[in-house]
Amino acid sequence: MRKDLVNKKSNSQFKLGLKSLHQALKFGGMIFALFFILFSTSCATTKNQNQKPIDELAGSQQQSESQFTNENFEQNVISEQKTESEQKTESEQDETVKTSVSGVNAPEKNDAPSSIRLLFGGDIMAHEENLCLDDFSRIWTDVKDFIQSFDIAFANIEAPLDTTKDPSTYPNFNMPKDYVQAAIDAGFSVFSLCNNHTNDQGASGIKETIKTSQNLTEENLTNGKKVYFAGLKESSHAEFTYHLIEKNGWKILFLPITELLNRPAASELVNYVRPTEKERKEFIEFCRELRKKNPCDLFVLSVHTAEPEYTRKVTSEQEQYYLDLLDCGVDVLWANHAHIIKNRKFVFDSKTGAQKIIMFANGNTISGQRRAPALDSKNPDLERDNTGDGLLYEIIFTKQNDSNSASPQITFAKEHYITTYIDPNQDFLLKPLNDEFINYLYKIPRKDWAEYITRRKKITEESTKDYIIWQ
Repeated sequence: MRKDLVNKKSNSQFKLGLKSLHQALKFGGMIFALFFILFSTSCATTKNQNQKPIDELAGSQQQSESQFTNENFEQNVISEQKTESEQKTESEQDETVKTSVSGVNAPEKNDAPSSIRLLFGGDIMAHEENLCLDDFSRIWTDVKDFIQSFDIAFANIEAPLDTTKDPSTYPNFNMPKDYVQAAIDAGFSVFSLCNNHTNDQGASGIKETIKTSQNLTEENLTNGKKVYFAGLKESSHAEFTYHLIEKNGWKILFLPITELLNRPAASELVNYVRPTEKERKEFIEFCRELRKKNPCDLFVLSVHTAEPEYTRKVTSEQEQYYLDLLDCGVDVLWANHAHIIKNRKFVFDSKTGAQKIIMFANGNTISGQRRAPALDSKNPDLERDNTGDGLLYEIIFTKQNDSNSASPQITFAKEHYITTYIDPNQDFLLKPLNDEFINYLYKIPRKDWAEYITRRKKITEESTKDYIIWQ
């Protein structure tokens, strides 16, 4: 569908549509559910993967960017619609369920629904420009309150963590331990360690990375923080590493893999799946069995994808592979490697009621790749300019806590864009990519940066969309 044919509605309409969809699935059947979401969003989705963009999910400019601030993150979720047989007293009908940074205020009943609020970042990289800071926590100052508000936040560590060697950057990365600790302090708690740079320091670097991640886990646990790292193996005979994370009554299975390595050395020590038809089929069956052995509410799979960098294109072969992974039990497929932001796709199963999502790439969370931004360009849509913006993607899943409950439902989803700003001291710092930051730049004043970020905000919001696939 052409973008100019998409009718944009408010974010509250989309939330109402999802909530009512859940009730319709339970009481009114699929026909009513489809009719209602068509009515509430005015944006059609069709079956058999005939996909159309959902602007409410995809960052419509009508949504207030001020939501991405450290003071105003509370979202009011419209109370669930009831059938006539379920309607309660008038006073009870007035009650609403509020979702805020602290989660859902659950009723007292043991079988009441519960929600979990997840955040998915992208690649955490450490180029020379990033390592120049004397205090890595400064990178996160303006976004950490937001990240910390989530139950779980995911990110990809794109480098070895070998503390026996000096830090190094491209092409053979080695990230200092304090750099990762700064990301943990900012609110990230679950990390993939497998990607194309995993073996930049060889087998010894992988073994030292395992030690460093274990030390970080133990040190943060002492301070009351639970953090998780996966993707590396102690030996060539070991199984892929993963975690079954328990949080707020939820069990989340987390498995990261990479489809590419920059060199063949020590690949047997990495959760490595070659992008061949044979290995992909074997991996699909592995995921199916892994979920059976690890009963969970959600299965999150991180894929560092074998694809060209710096392009938003997704091949039909890659997309079908992801859909096959969802069919075998994955609920959230979180892909990265492109260093720029790509589309998202929601997959709704009309028979089972399952609701799943594919994130094709969330770009760089932090990097030094945009070291020379095209400040004077009227259309700064160059390859390196795109690497300076990232996506923090918010998803709230809700489940019924009873033995007959269906799959967890996606009750809220929203994109939050961030940008790497080079301040007057040449420090690379993360900022929310919103009007508030643009206004700040005009006041400093840094007019060239204000105009550049204004253009980048428009490009970022318009370049990717969210889609719904009905199956």
